Formats: sequence, structure tokens, C-alpha cells
Amino acid sequence: MLTTALENPLLQGLNDSQKRAVLETEGRNLVLAGAGSGKTKVLTTRIAYLLEQGVDPWRILAITFTNKSAKEMKERVNNIDSRAFKAWIGTFHSVCNRILSTNLHHLGLEMFTLMDDSDQKAMIKTAAVQLGIEVDKQAVFSLLGQISSWKNDAITPGEAQSQTQGKRDKADAANVYQLYEDLKAVHNYFDFDDLLLKTVNLFKSNPELLGKYQNLFRYILVDEFQDTNKVQFELIEMLSQKHGNIFLVGDADQSIYSFRSAKIENILNYQRLHPDTKVILLQENYRSTQKIVNASNSLVSHNKMRLEREAFSVGTTGDDIHVFRFNDASREADFVARLIVNIRKTSKCDWKDFAVLYRMNFQSKHLELALRDENIPYKIVGTTSFYDRKEIKDIVSYIRASHNLADDYAIEKTINVPKRAIGEATVNKVRLFAQERKIPMFVALQNIDEVAAQSKINKGTVTKIKGYVSIMQELYQAGLEEEFSAAKFLRILLKKTDFMKQFDRDKEEDEARIENVTHLRDYARHWDAQEKDINTLAQFVSEISLDGEAEEDEDDFVTLTSVHSAKGLEWPETFVIGLEDDVFPHYRSKGNPADMEEERRLMYVAMTRAGKRLYLTHSAFKYEYGSQKPIRQKPSPFLDEIPGDYKTVMVQTA
Repeated sequence: MLTTALENPLLQGLNDSQKRAVLETEGRNLVLAGAGSGKTKVLTTRIAYLLEQGVDPWRILAITFTNKSAKEMKERVNNIDSRAFKAWIGTFHSVCNRILSTNLHHLGLEMFTLMDDSDQKAMIKTAAVQLGIEVDKQAVFSLLGQISSWKNDAITPGEAQSQTQGKRDKADAANVYQLYEDLKAVHNYFDFDDLLLKTVNLFKSNPELLGKYQNLFRYILVDEFQDTNKVQFELIEMLSQKHGNIFLVGDADQSIYSFRSAKIENILNYQRLHPDTKVILLQENYRSTQKIVNASNSLVSHNKMRLEREAFSVGTTGDDIHVFRFNDASREADFVARLIVNIRKTSKCDWKDFAVLYRMNFQSKHLELALRDENIPYKIVGTTSFYDRKEIKDIVSYIRASHNLADDYAIEKTINVPKRAIGEATVNKVRLFAQERKIPMFVALQNIDEVAAQSKINKGTVTKIKGYVSIMQELYQAGLEEEFSAAKFLRILLKKTDFMKQFDRDKEEDEARIENVTHLRDYARHWDAQEKDINTLAQFVSEISLDGEAEEDEDDFVTLTSVHSAKGLEWPETFVIGLEDDVFPHYRSKGNPADMEEERRLMYVAMTRAGKRLYLTHSAFKYEYGSQKPIRQKPSPFLDEIPGDYKTVMVQTA
């Protein structure tokens, strides 16, 4: 039987370890997959193999961490077996959103709206102000991070308040957390953390419902297992309890998200928690040269918190890793830019074959100037995404408001788009009226005559507000149509609001905005064509919020990115710049062995992005703000942890 299975055409091109990972379909499997070891191929082939063995596609749950990787997995499996589109393949958030959307009544709710980042910050600020806590932009960011951390650790507002008694700053954060949750409930808001937390709570309070999904998901696959937090781990444990067929893929050496509450212990201790777990090692690296793999192995071996796994390259020996020292960051950037130009000429490669990685985003400043001087096209990963462009944010706000008229943030964002001469002063009066009566803003707008009598709003503005209210009521009704079509709804929205009249086709910047709206309409048509369990405005709102960044057109450019954003990507020619002590590793990690180990894992991730050649650079001096004299910098200690056999060190004086 095994011989027959091994002859399966699906397994062609897989090595022995990869074949074992595909064929071990039953029980608990932990796959330790090193960088460049072909884990995506293993995951997609395993799903295809399960389908081939007669498993119903809807009984397969495959969870990834990003929309991009989920889309890639769907496409690759569909290319092998068209039935795969019925499998549950998605991110933790999209899977939980799908479960919640069909079971919301169990939580006593009829609907919810997913908040975006700006909504969360605004509500955090509102809660802080109401509690008499002074906050600036950085304080709001810190509060949001702390609250997210509590939620990812399944800590309730009450528990947070109990834990922080006597600790002023933390106690303030806990009180903001409580009010933040209370305010969200008034407007039927969920944040991204709620999707996971409320799904877990839904299952805990409804054992029969949990049993239904435990029975449904006979096979569960989880990618990037080392990045799971407490709530995600609990969800996986609950769903896999009945069948126990769980396939976890991860690499402890690439666990770099503790700041997002990822628990490396989830992967380190899994075998102890489940002794029957079979461990499969994917150690062959198909991406990098032998010297890059050996050097990165040597570096990460200095960590104590890891699972023993020695990666090896199946590629060529390759060049030494080039380590360059410069006088300052400006010279470092100039040299990198010139070297990219020279390599491209001599190696006849494309701009897209190059990437420059850094620990902190500010480090791209000198590099951008140098690349422009050399006329090198580049793109910074993490720049304005499709859904962050104003015209798209405005339309999405209209869609959100049409779904949930109690969505104050969406109402505020749309009330004067396109311009209706409803000024900020008027909006403030309506907002204050609503807050005093503890009602949603739209209810206040519906009673604008009463607001106007109290707050002295002129008749012309009152007429414009009534026109806006009428539009929103019509859009709300359009969203309730039984045979809902996203494309039709968007067409109605654009017509009712006269949205496109604000653009001038003769202006280049407006032409781009019109093109973006066209792209969104294409997305709506694509959404309508997909087979779905639920086909409603509510589902469209949730999915458009979860979709995040739309796909950009492929182009030929050098990639600039932080190491965190580079995870999962690869380039033949890779530079890691700014390798100074206190920058990489970051100074906040000093004195904490666990934090230092995470910094080393981050360096390991940076090195293993490189395929053909790796360049590591640092500068000897830097200027601090207000300082007239340069300050000497030490090179990163990680450079010393790379054995001399694998590197060539050069000092550049010009």
C-alpha cells in the first residue's frame, strides 16, 4: 500500500521528508520546516492528496496568517484539484469571521461591523478623554497595543483591572479597555481581536455548536504555527479535539512576533502537551547557497529556546557573505546603491531580484536618497495600500454605514463626501447631542430639527443633512435585498451619492482615483461570482474589511523592507543594512535573554531571505539629533556569531 502511495503522481518532485509529511494523514503531526524548505508545496500537496483519498473538501480546514498566503494556497490547490474551492482555506480572522457570521445569534447579536485601525484609535482616544486621561498620538498607540495584548491573552477588562490595581499607567489602560468595550457594544463594533476571542467564547458557551464544527473539520492544517498566540492556540485545540488529525507547520527559529503576543512556547512545548505527536523535519533548503545556510545555522545555534533541527542546502556552495563597514549611514547607502547597479549590469538580473532589509523603518531614509541619485526604481513594502487610498476608504465607509447605521465613524466619514457644506462645527454639535443622549449619531441626524433648535444650526445645513439621511436610508434598504449583489449595490451607492462628480477626468491625480474606483467595482463583480455560504451586505462588509491590501500590478523595482515585513519572501541578491549594536539587536532587548533570542531569530530570518548572495553592512559613526560631533557605533554582535569560514569582511573608506 505504501509503495503504491509513493508512486502517486502528486508526490513527484518531493523529497522523502516532504512525501512523509503528505502521507501521514492521521493523528497529530508537527512539521519543523526550515527556511526555503518547500512547506507551501507540502501543505498544498497534502490538501490535494486528502481530496484524492475521498475526503470531502468542506471537512478540510487550512489556516494561514496572511491573506496573500491564503490566496496563494487556494490557487495552488485549485490548480491541482478544482474541488478545493469548497475547502475552508483562510486566515484565522477570515475563518472566525465566517463562523461568527452564521452563528451571531448565539451571542445575542443580529449584526456587527468590523472596525479598522483608525476607528480603534479614535474610540481609544474617546474612552481616554471620557476618563480624564490625557493622551497624545503615541499614548493612543500604546493603549491600543496593551489592550490588544490583553485580548490575545484572553484577559477580560475586569481581569485586567484586577491585575493592575496600584499600577497607575497599567490601571489607566485597564479602565480605558473597559470603556472601549462598552462603547463598542453600543455601536455593534468588533475589532480584529474580537473575531478570534468571540469565536472561542462562542464555542465555550455553546458545546453543541463546538461539537458541530469539531465534527465538520476532520483534517486541520495550520501554517506558521510558531506565530500563534494564546487565543489562536486555544481555538486550534478546541477544533481538533474530536478527530485529532492536526498538521502543524512551523519553525521555532523564525518566531519573531512576540510583540504581537505570539507564544513560542506553543511550538516548543507541543510534544509535551501531546506525547503522541509525530515530528517530521523538513531540513533541505532549496532557496539559499550552502554558505548562507551554514552561516545562518551557526548564528541561530546560539539560542537556547529552540527545537534542534539542522538545515542544509541542496544548492551550490556559493559566494562568501560580504560584510562591509562604512564611515557613516550616508556612505553606506551610496555604496549599496552603486553596488546594486554594478551587480545588475554584470549579472544581467532585474531590479526585482534585489532587496534591502533593515531592523527599523527610519533606516530607509538615506537609502531612498541614494537610490534616487542612481535612478534605481524602488518600492517600500508597507506603503499606502489600496484600501488606504482616500477615495476607497470613503466608499468602504459608505458601505459600512449602509450596513450599520449605528456605525458613528462611518457616518462621520461620509456625511460630507462628496462635499455637502456640512462643516466640522455642525458635526461636533450633532456628535455632542448624540453623546449626551447616549444614542448613535445617525439617530441624532434623523432628529436634526431638534438638534438644530438646541444648537443653532441654520436651515440650509439642516436641509443638506436631511438629504444625507435620506440617501443613507435608501442605501440601508438596498443592502437588505434578498438577492444581494455587491456590484449592483456599489452601482446604486455611487449614483445616489453622486460620488464620481467630485473628480475631474482632465486631472492626472483624479484619473488615478477614478481608476481605483473602477478596480473596486471589479472586486465587487468578482465577489458576486464566488460561491459562498452567505451572500449579504453584512458578509461583503466583513470580507472587504478583512481583505486588507489589494494586489498591486507586478513591476520591476528594488524592494526596501523591514525584516519583520520580509518574512516569507525571498530575493537572489539581499542586503541587510544598519547592523550596529543597539539597532540590531535593538537596545530594548539588552538585559533580557528571551528578547535577545528573538532578535537573533530576526537576524536569522533576514539572512535566510537571501538566495544567491548576501551582503551585511554597518557604519562606524552616526550623528544624533542636536549633536555636532559623530558618535562611534559598535558593530552588531551577530556579525561575530557568523564564522569566518563563511564571510569576507571589507572596510570601505569612501
